[in-house]
Amino acid sequence: MKRLCILLLACLPLTGMAEDTRKDNTHPRYLAGAVTYGDDGKVAFSQELNADGKSRDEIYRQMLEWANRRFQSKNGMRSLVSYANPETGDIAATVEEYLVFTSTALSLDRTRIYYQYLIHAGEGTCRMTLTRIRYLYDEHNKGGQKYTAEEWISDEMALNKKQTRLAPVCGKFRRETINLKDDLFEAAARVLQAAPTATAEPAPTVTAATPVSTPALSQPTATAAVPTATPQPAAAQPNLTADVVRNGRLTLTAANGECIDLPADSWGGCGELFGKPVVYLLIDNSRIAANALLSQSATYTVTFYPAGQTAPSEQLTCKPLSARPMSADELKAFKASADTSRQYTLYTGEIE
Repeated sequence: MKRLCILLLACLPLTGMAEDTRKDNTHPRYLAGAVTYGDDGKVAFSQELNADGKSRDEIYRQMLEWANRRFQSKNGMRSLVSYANPETGDIAATVEEYLVFTSTALSLDRTRIYYQYLIHAGEGTCRMTLTRIRYLYDEHNKGGQKYTAEEWISDEMALNKKQTRLAPVCGKFRRETINLKDDLFEAAARVLQAAPTATAEPAPTVTAATPVSTPALSQPTATAAVPTATPQPAAAQPNLTADVVRNGRLTLTAANGECIDLPADSWGGCGELFGKPVVYLLIDNSRIAANALLSQSATYTVTFYPAGQTAPSEQLTCKPLSARPMSADELKAFKASADTSRQYTLYTGEIE
């Protein structure tokens, strides 16, 4: 416990600093080397905390309780603990929230940020990683601008040529992302410093594989006809009913554990394509997280939950086949209820 207290105090200068320091565009904590990367080439901030005297199970319970409190959907933003495995000590949260750059009585400058927060509890240790970071900025102006952390907050983009200060535009994204990372890591350290909590049952989780690096989904090279009907082969959806589709809950889960809730109108149905059972998903292009998951995953799982239930009635694991932008006419032909003023992509996946 003494070592944990010392480590926590060491972290405090990173996050417990005065507000003017957190807005200092020349502070070393924001400059060259401040943004780090994982083995998959994605921006990834990691930190390991020592929690001497605590078992893996105790650390896991404390961190799961904290994660369920911290990562909750609110104000139309979808955040949740998408994966929790007490046997391995792994927890994953999929998060959507705001980063606020400036807020005054006359103006508000902010961006949506999407990220994945990973926790691994070990014996006397806890490792945290913030990764898969994306942004949606100025969303009320023609749908906004979409950026990934890799292209937007790198040293090359977010620092001046001499690397002595943050750049005018990209720099604020880099600064506030680093501030968010430090706030999250400090909050976790404070949880581990607290007295042990009573044993609690883990929240219902979505089964997922260990995070892996996945190739990007290739776009179709040939023009294929948009399906106008969706036959329902019994083998493809043995437990799927119209009531579940209309009134239940639909989620999309990547092989790395990232999980996203989808609106019911994203479901395009099951069918056959070249003799293969397939799933169609119709995704609004403004849903950055869902489009990124489908375009970057080697496999994904579509899960259906009956209304008011936490146990799924059906899970369809799919391999991506194609991604096709839809014209207004194609969209109307495929789904009469679709809003043709918006842009959609039709994803087709082979059911495995």
